[in-house]
Amino acid sequence: MSSSTRLLGLLCAAAMVVGGCARALPPGAPSAALYRDLERIVTVRQAGGWEIDRLEVEGALSDALMSVCQVEPTEREALAGWIEDRISAQGGPVEQAYRKRGRKLGKVESLLELTRIRLLLAAAMAAAPADCPFWLEPRPNFAGRQVGDGRWQVSLAGGGKVLLQRRGDRDDVTGGGAGRILLGRNFGTRLGVLAGIEGGGSADIPPSQNGMSKGLVLAFDLVTPVVARLYLVNSYFELEGGYLAHFSEEDRDMESGVHFGVAFGARALRTRWFFPGAAFAATYERTFPDAGEALQLIKLGLRVTLDVDL
Repeated sequence: MSSSTRLLGLLCAAAMVVGGCARALPPGAPSAALYRDLERIVTVRQAGGWEIDRLEVEGALSDALMSVCQVEPTEREALAGWIEDRISAQGGPVEQAYRKRGRKLGKVESLLELTRIRLLLAAAMAAAPADCPFWLEPRPNFAGRQVGDGRWQVSLAGGGKVLLQRRGDRDDVTGGGAGRILLGRNFGTRLGVLAGIEGGGSADIPPSQNGMSKGLVLAFDLVTPVVARLYLVNSYFELEGGYLAHFSEEDRDMESGVHFGVAFGARALRTRWFFPGAAFAATYERTFPDAGEALQLIKLGLRVTLDVDL
């Protein structure tokens, strides 16, 4: 078994252990996909501050209809019934639960979210006969518009980084940037596995032995990351590892090494054909030169991301 295969297996296993808890979803695949779409729409609006139910539902109605219009009416009704059962099981209606639990919103968060999803679904179902575009017909195999379950995906990302580097007893702080393109597939509602290539560069002004500057020195990195992505609702965690090739004007020779990283990101709702988002990433890299001292790098940065379902 190759080292890359073992690495992929370890990353997948780690993500599956972390995300192993099952989610409560409707039994039918189209109604489950519709529920997850509506859940994303509601929670994204909640993150910006949900205030007046009627106004929030009106603001989210267009996004909701783009999903509801593609689901058979029987599946819509099945989802509405499933949500009602969930609300009852959690002690709803939410107004009564709020009073019984000491009038503290923190104790009815899940119930309040379900209630808002029900409100949005009901509004979309009522508007669907008149407002659904003629080209959006119900499909028995609807798999979701705001989620990418079971789909191939291209992920593009790029941004700036702060680099903390050490070679021997010399420490330095530099800045740079990187861009990446990954191709992968999502498995179920939780796990995605991607692989691709990342290129980055940095600039440094190292001191010479007599304390004088050598001038600007450029460095370039090439990484081939294998990424395991654990999806939550609107956010995700990533674990990654891969091969590193490092080249610096100061050293001239290319050095090979290893790359490990973690990231936490969030995705907005679908905009046309892609999901915009952002992620904070931290990576550790180490080279293994044929001669001389190893270079160790800690990179911290923000990425602007763009995910495209294929």
